[in-house]
Amino acid sequence: AFLLSAALGANDVANSLGTSVGTGAISLRQALTIGALMEFAGAVLFGSTVTKTISSGVVTIGATALASPSSFMMGMVAVLFGCFLWMAIATRFGLPVSSTHSVVGSLIGVGAVCGWGINYSAVLNILLSWIVSPVIGGFLAFVLYNVLKRTILNSASPAASAKKYLPFLSFVTMTVLSSFLLSKALASLVPRERIPLVGMGTGLIAAVVSATLARNWVHADVSQEQQRQEVEEMFKIMQVLTACLVAFSHGSNDVSNAIGPFAAIWGMKTGSLLTGNVTSPIWVLVMGGLGISLGLSVFGKPVMETVGKKIIPLVPTNGFCVELSTALTVLLASELGLPVSTTHTLIGCIVAIGIATGNRSAVNVKVLGNIALSW
Repeated sequence: AFLLSAALGANDVANSLGTSVGTGAISLRQALTIGALMEFAGAVLFGSTVTKTISSGVVTIGATALASPSSFMMGMVAVLFGCFLWMAIATRFGLPVSSTHSVVGSLIGVGAVCGWGINYSAVLNILLSWIVSPVIGGFLAFVLYNVLKRTILNSASPAASAKKYLPFLSFVTMTVLSSFLLSKALASLVPRERIPLVGMGTGLIAAVVSATLARNWVHADVSQEQQRQEVEEMFKIMQVLTACLVAFSHGSNDVSNAIGPFAAIWGMKTGSLLTGNVTSPIWVLVMGGLGISLGLSVFGKPVMETVGKKIIPLVPTNGFCVELSTALTVLLASELGLPVSTTHTLIGCIVAIGIATGNRSAVNVKVLGNIALSW
């Protein structure tokens, strides 16, 4: 479970920090440090203490399997090892893959061998997510970047436009991201019906802060190109903030992918598996958090460089659009009950940005093909 946590940290961190590195908002070393801290904090402070033992309901374990605890435990060890091995190979070649789908695939493989029931409708939903995630995320990223380009970047005075529109954009961004964080990671702290209100309150604070920064940072008495550069610098701050929130959310939400099979073994030992949910002790969450942070710090570079630099050239404005669109897609999908993958959504957003910039040849088709094949 610790090794799987490390592999997950080395690979899935690309979802939150790869684009920030690619745009130059932060250095690789800074990204590794920030990511390790935020992922660990999210996993330990707000990780899933109640972990569903059978991820996404793809397999059903009958009474026969439960009557043989040793066979069941060995099956879950095989899930852990198989998932770790695949994610380690993908990370070695810099391929961003979905940890959730990797765990699910391992469960299906072990389930087929052990005679567990396989929920084919759940498997079909996961297959559909390979298409749904990139399409929805890409559409939102395409629209958002074009709006940003027309209202600010290509306006006669980017500085004046930034001062006018940036507070509203900050409001939308922080409302979406805080709602995303509350719904995925901190659901136990705020009642579901109050999440939109808390999100909008956070957005208002962000709007005031961004308005103040824009007034002092962006100058209208310089050339248009210089104004664009100052706007890009502003978006570096927003991008780093976005990346930190997504990394924290990832650590709190996806640590269950790494410790879920181990939690099932623990549940079999303690007898709590029959309830369908297993309460993970805090030391298990700490183990998962340490593994994620260690994997990110030591092995996170290849995937981060693939996402941030090898698919398309990124700058802070379009990198910000990628991160916001990814978070918005996952949030909307969660509310609607649609099956999506954060990793797949991110890649779809990056490709859409490449198209939106008007330079389709900038999209590295070879790298993109390798990523699609790994899915």
